Amino acid sequence: MSFAPIDAERVGARVERLGLDWHYRDATGSTNADALRLHAETLRELVVFAEAQSAGRGRRGREWLSPPGRNLYCTVGLAREIPAPAQGLLSLVTALALRAALKDGAGVDIDLKWPNDLLHDGRKIGGILIESRALDAGRFLFAIGFGINVHMRDDELAGLEIPATSVAAIAPRPVERDAILLAAIEAVAVAVREFDPANTARWIAEFEQGDAYRGREIEIVSGDERIRGIYDGVDPDGRLRLLTDGGMARFAAAEISLRPPQ
Repeated sequence: MSFAPIDAERVGARVERLGLDWHYRDATGSTNADALRLHAETLRELVVFAEAQSAGRGRRGREWLSPPGRNLYCTVGLAREIPAPAQGLLSLVTALALRAALKDGAGVDIDLKWPNDLLHDGRKIGGILIESRALDAGRFLFAIGFGINVHMRDDELAGLEIPATSVAAIAPRPVERDAILLAAIEAVAVAVREFDPANTARWIAEFEQGDAYRGREIEIVSGDERIRGIYDGVDPDGRLRLLTDGGMARFAAAEISLRPPQ
């Protein structure tokens, strides 16, 4: 089955109204890598989106299945002055924005998995990867990458280590990639620009409303170590809180993976 290509000019026109440059690729290694390189060359905030990625990946270097013309592969590159302790919250802010975009663009309700996965009924529908580069005077360029499964078939997703699904498989109406992409870019750009590191309570409260694992027993994997406990949400720096037999422990996203108990 073939799918309509992204209407790059239509998407680009909307992106320009957000004050961002845009770059479209039939295929690329990584939209995050493209965004970081292009910003270094132009010093312009930007959006990069592609029909296919050959080197797409998730957290901790995990490969992201990226066939052409089926899904969304996009990076929004924004320059912000955000202190290092609060940067861990950007993945939560982005997840909330994408949750709203999927509701608006496809009528789909999703759950969130700390720190950067989008789920439906426990199956992964999308993910976020944020990379940064220091600029000047405390500012950073944040390459906010996201991938969303849109038209993947169940048989294509069946062999993955992590159970997955796609927007088309769960949407109550026919889905259009352009509409989802437009909603996602605008929601992410607005949310990250509005994010106030001095007032994180709003974002944490909203994230916890959609959190798939809040209050449940989970297993934290850190290297060869596995720690079980009750997931108690996130702290003001975006770290996971885990209630263990030894008391409350906190973990940063770069340190661990979260999963249901095995």
